[in-house]
Amino acid sequence: MNNGFEDLAESLSLEVKREIAERYFTHRKVIEEEIEEYQEALKNFEREEEKILRELLRLMVLLKDPDLLERFEEITGLHLKPYYDEYILSSPTIRKRLFRKLRSRGFTSKGKFLRLFEDTYKRLWEKLPLYQRKLSFLEHWARRINEDIEEFHREYDLGSIFAFFSSLEGGTPSEMAVSIEGGSREGLEEQLRFARVPSPQGRFVDLKGLPRWKEVSGKLLALAKEAYRRHSGEAKQLLEILAT
Repeated sequence: MNNGFEDLAESLSLEVKREIAERYFTHRKVIEEEIEEYQEALKNFEREEEKILRELLRLMVLLKDPDLLERFEEITGLHLKPYYDEYILSSPTIRKRLFRKLRSRGFTSKGKFLRLFEDTYKRLWEKLPLYQRKLSFLEHWARRINEDIEEFHREYDLGSIFAFFSSLEGGTPSEMAVSIEGGSREGLEEQLRFARVPSPQGRFVDLKGLPRWKEVSGKLLALAKEAYRRHSGEAKQLLEILAT
C-alpha cells in the first residue's frame, strides 16, 4: 500500500515537473523567435538609414564649409555636424558614389548646382516621415520585448523552480531530478537569463522633422549660392559626375 502511494506521488511529481518545463521552454521559444525577428529587422533597417545618410552627405558635400553647415542647422533645425567627416566629404570615390546616379537640371552650372541642392533637400524631406515611423516602431518593439522578458523572468524564477523541484524530490533521485546546487545553479540561472534587447536609439540617425522647402527655400538657396560662389570650380567638377 505504501509503495503504491510512493509510486503515485513520484508519478505526480514527474507530471508537475514536465508541465512546468514544457510551459517554460514553450514561452522561452516564443521570446527567442521574437528577439531573432527583431534583430533581423534592425539589420534590414540599416538600409533605410543608409538612404537618409546619403542625402545628408550630399547636402554636406554641396555646402562644404562648416559655417554654411551651421547656418543650415539654424534654418532647418537639422544638426549636420555629428555626421561631418572630412575624409568622406573630400574623397573623390565617395563623391562619385553619392552623385553619379542623380540627374542634372538647369542650363548654367550655377543653376544646375542650385537645382541639385534643392532636389537633395526635397528627397530628404520626403524620406524622413516613413523613416521616423519605422524607427519609432522599432523603439516600441524593443520596449515590448524587454517588458516580455521581465515578465518571463518573474513568472519563471529559476531559483524558485529548482527549489520546488527539489522539494518534490524529497531527497529521492528520479529521472528528472535536479541536482544542481550552489554556484553551479547560479551559473545556470545566469546563462538562461535573457539579456535586454538594445534600443535603436543611439544606433540609428534620429532626425525628427524638417520644414517644407517652400518655407525655407529663400534662405537655403542663399546658402547654396554662397557655397557655389566660394567653390565654383569644385561645384563644376561635381556636376560632371551627374547623369545628363
